[in-house]
Order: sequence, then structure tokens, then C-alpha cells
Amino acid sequence: MQADPTRSYSGPHPQQTPPAVAEKASRLRGRAVLLGLALIPPNFYWIVNLEVNRYSFATYAAPFYNVIFTLFLLTLLNQVVRRWRPALALNRAELLTIYAMLSIASALNSHNCMQILLGIMGHGFYFATPENAWEDLFLPHLPSWLTVSDRAVLEGYYSGHSSFYQPEVLRAWAVPIVCWTGFGVVLLGTMLCINVLFRRQWVEAERLTYPIVQLPLEMTAEEGGFWRNRLMWIGFAVAFGVTLLNGFAYLFPSIPSVPIKRQNIGHLFTQRPWSAIGAVNISFYFFAIGLTFLMPLDISFSCWFFYWFHKMQLVLGSATGWSYQARPGGGFDSVFPYANSQAFGAYMAVFLMGVWGARHHFARVWRTARGLPGGLDDSAEPLRYRAALIGVAVGGLALIGFGIAAGLTWWVAIVYFAVYFALAVLVCRIRAEVGLPVHDMHVMGPHSILITTCGTQALGARNLTIFSLFYWFNRTYASHPMPHQMEAFKLAERTGASGRRMAMALMAAAAIALPCAFWLLLDNAYRNGCATGRVEVWGTGFGREVYNRLQSWTKNPMPVNYTSMGFIGAGFGFAMLLGIARLRFSWFPFHPLAYAVANSWGIAQLWLPMLIGSTAKLAILRFGGLKSYRAAIPFFLGLILGEIVAGSFWSLLGVCAGFRTYDFWP
Repeated sequence: MQADPTRSYSGPHPQQTPPAVAEKASRLRGRAVLLGLALIPPNFYWIVNLEVNRYSFATYAAPFYNVIFTLFLLTLLNQVVRRWRPALALNRAELLTIYAMLSIASALNSHNCMQILLGIMGHGFYFATPENAWEDLFLPHLPSWLTVSDRAVLEGYYSGHSSFYQPEVLRAWAVPIVCWTGFGVVLLGTMLCINVLFRRQWVEAERLTYPIVQLPLEMTAEEGGFWRNRLMWIGFAVAFGVTLLNGFAYLFPSIPSVPIKRQNIGHLFTQRPWSAIGAVNISFYFFAIGLTFLMPLDISFSCWFFYWFHKMQLVLGSATGWSYQARPGGGFDSVFPYANSQAFGAYMAVFLMGVWGARHHFARVWRTARGLPGGLDDSAEPLRYRAALIGVAVGGLALIGFGIAAGLTWWVAIVYFAVYFALAVLVCRIRAEVGLPVHDMHVMGPHSILITTCGTQALGARNLTIFSLFYWFNRTYASHPMPHQMEAFKLAERTGASGRRMAMALMAAAAIALPCAFWLLLDNAYRNGCATGRVEVWGTGFGREVYNRLQSWTKNPMPVNYTSMGFIGAGFGFAMLLGIARLRFSWFPFHPLAYAVANSWGIAQLWLPMLIGSTAKLAILRFGGLKSYRAAIPFFLGLILGEIVAGSFWSLLGVCAGFRTYDFWP
């Protein structure tokens, strides 16, 4: 595959903006931050109704569709305001700051974050019985200042028809809410400081393309060319029309529909060894096709290629019988092809290659922080490098101290958070370089590598219990907040906005979002009951998943998983070879990040849209060149926006009217 000429291209239609207009467009006023904060509760209400009360996941793919739809409405309203009262209109930087704030906030209140925390804080105490012996196995290791143990208080949470605003209920939840909120703010602050250290290397040296931010950038462009582009409206009409039709077909089955959502064809493979392929989902999500068109071609190709490479490993395991020979040990996996182990090794290889490639940048950052010659000008950075390094050190120590206070052994706490932040940087890298909308990374959390390499008995019940309590920010990384911070810095850089004001706005959003999420999730729980039919399966599903697994860990100790460790090494080595080949041969088409994500849930849903999007991009580049590619971008952005707007319409209709409607994703 030839080199992709769009790899260093960071926007659909770069234009020269007059200095006076640029200054006005980049000014960030306090009212925009206040508006962003005010929009957090209604967005949270929408998310809670979707992800808690219904089986729908607005925050499982980036960009979050509730945030894009909010930006869509704000942009249209802003055009009206600009016509009649120009002084009151928001500029581009302010609109994008609101977008970034809502993205951070929605990530925190998501199915992969705070919803899990609420699901595990009281579950162990409420569902403990003499039969499961939780009282003896691990309940004494749950810190009282991070959990709620009063069954009378929890009764309303699980049964509903109650109120969160009763004095005794508020008292029981107050201390855990304050402690977890403080932890979350420190966690987000540490992420922000790490992002400051990587930002310049990724934006200026490596020139990563940040595909996810292209749609909000175009939607808010001061020139308005995006909204006047005919191809954009054609793409919008196609996606909007199909999604609207499918919504009507959902409500009125006599209306024909267009099958866009995932359908499993794995049942077609009935004979061994092909039956080992398992589920094979085919889908035609417009937003995924559009985003793939913006991705570097070699990476999008590699993603669906390595998806099938993983499937062929399953076939090989079935043909040879290796898949039926389970090895002792826990952690990542215990049967061939040890896909999770391979993936973790690949992730660590990509992380180390990225750090090694940025070594000269980090050396200059260090010199800048110490005031030595040969440093960098950090006056335009979101934080001075000295402040960022201090923030990483202080934040890291605070988080480790929190883990030790909760019950982790000191060395376990250090390894735990070191691995966590390495994975967090990788999620940022996936979004900045690949633009992959779903990066769930199931089973990749730091607890998995610790259990793989140490075994459960050596770690002990207390460490295992705190692993379970920390599961809320490690179950998956599909809605991880850190890449949203990095993308916000990219938005600030593209619009000329103040990175420091953007950083302050992001931290303000996090500080408000955490208690706001507690409030709306608990209010919903005490009204509807998390163990009733008014709340979907995950109302109790997260707690059941966490504590049943913890029960297994403590009752059935698992040894060190040496086979898994071997496949971690194999995945690490293979990814390193891919990385070296890419450095040596410019034509080499396979990317190590794609190998790492190949067996993930996200790729399993999106491999076919990625195949379609990458094929369309290749065809346009080959037969029309870079000019035709740039001209086609608005069409594919229109596909993304059209599906999101129509899907959001059906979603809000269902929330407001109180009945189920069509979900365009997943």
C-alpha cells in the first residue's frame, strides 16, 4: 500500500483567517464556560435515561452523539443570535470549549465510569447472604468511607419508590461522594498534566491528525462554508433519511427498514474448525464509515485486516485442539490464542515506542522545567512544563496514597497507577493517531496484569477487593476522559484559543460533573429502583459482575499465569517488529496499534464500516487524487452528522414521551 498523503493533513478546508477575525474567534469569555456548566445537568438527564433506564449507549463511541447534537443546536441558535444580536453570539472557540466541557462531563457520567461506581458501592452489602459468604470473604476489606453499607438506606436504591433527599440517605452517601469526587478531580488533573507533556510532540513533531475533532471544527467554522456545502447536505440527507426511516419502522413494523445496525452472521459457520470464528457482526453505521474516511489509510486497513487475523487464530486453535487446552492461572486469558495477552503486550510495545520516539522532546521539556538552556517556549502551553511535571508528581503520589489508604499494598498501588496511566496515554494515542471511535480495551486494566504475573493468592483478599472497588475506571476505556482533554487542546490550537483557559474550563467541568453525576444517578435510582424492571440489567449488573468475580478470586485462588505471560511477550515482540518495519519501509501497511485493538469489542462492531470507509478513501485517492479527497470530506462528515441528528431526535423523543424508540447505535 502506498503512503497515505492525508496522514499529516489536519483539516478538511484550511483557510487563512484575517487577524482581526481570528482574534475575535479565539477569545474565550467566562459566559461560555458558565453556559457549558449549565448544559451538564440536562445532558446528564439524557444520558441517565438512555444508559441506565434503557439499553442504549450514547457514550460508547466518540464523538458522543449527545454532545454533537447539543453543539448542532447551539450552532444553529448561535447563527440566529449573530444575525439579530451579534454582541451576544458565541465565537468559534467558545462553542468548541462548550463541546469539550460536555465531552469530559459525559465521559464521567457514562456507562463505563460513574454508572459502574454507583453500581458497586453498595451491592456487596445489600446482596450478601450466608450462602455466598461475602461477609467472611471480602466485605471487611471494603473501606467504609468509600462504600455504603446500611441496608435500610440501600433498600430504596434497589427497590425504588423512595427519595434520595431523605436526611438519613444523604448522610449515608455524603462521605463516599466527597471522597470519590476528590479522587476523581485529582485523577483528571493528573491526566491533564500528562497531556500537556505529550501535546507538543503529537501536534507539532508527529503531526497526528485527530480525526474525531474534524466534525466539530467544521461545524463551528466562522466562514460557514461547511453549512453551504452541497456534498455535506447530500451525505447528511442520506444518513438522516435512512435513520429517520428506521425509526418509523421501529414504531410501525409494517414500514420497511434499511438494515444498518449490527447483525451476527457467525451462525453460518457451522463446521469445525470454522465454527470457532464465533460471532461475526456486519453493520453499516454511517458515522463509522465517515470517521474511517478521515483516518490514515494504513491504520484503517490494518484494523479490519488484524480483526480477521485474530479470527484465523481462533480457527487455528480449533483445528489443532489448542483452544481446548486451558492452562492454569487467571488474569487476561487461559486458552489459545490468548488474544487479550497478545493485545496487552502490543499496547505496552506501542507505549514504549511512543515514549522512546519522544525522548528528545521530553529532554527539552525537562530542561525547560529546570530553566536550563536548550529548552522550549512553553508560554502558549495549557500549563508551564514545570507546573505540569509537579502536577504529575503530586497527583501520582496522591492517587497512590489514596490506594494505600483504601487497602492496596504500597508496591501494588505504584504498579497499578503506573499501568493505568500508560493505558490512558495509549487511549489518547489511539484517538489522536487512529481516530477510532470505540476503544473499549476490555480486560486490559492494571488488575489483569497484576493477577497474571502474581496470582490471586499472593496478592491477597485486600488487594483483590480494592481492585474490584477501582473497577469503575478500569472496566473498559471506551469513554475514557483523557483523550477528550487532548482533543480539547487540539481544538484550542486550531482556533488560536488560550490553552490555559481551555484547561481551566475542562477542570471546572470535571469538578461540577462528578457531584452532578452522583446526584442524578442517585435520584434516578431511588425513584425507579436499580433492581426493578424500570432500570435496565446494568442497574445491578455491574455489582454482580464485580462481586461474583471477587468471590471466585478469593474462594478459588489462581496461580501465576505463565502461558499468558509468554503470549504477552509474543504480542510485545510482534508489535515491535511491526513498528520497526514501519520505520524502515515507508510502504509497510500494517500498524501495531491496529494489531493491539484487533480483538476488541469495538473492532468487532465496526470492521465492515471501516472496510467500506477505507475502500472509498483508497478509490478516491487513487482515481481522483488529494484534491478529490478533500472535496469529498464534507460528504462523509455529513454522513456522521446526519445519523447523529436523526438518532438524537428519536432518542429525545423516547425520553420525553416515555416510550422506547429506535437506537442507531450499537
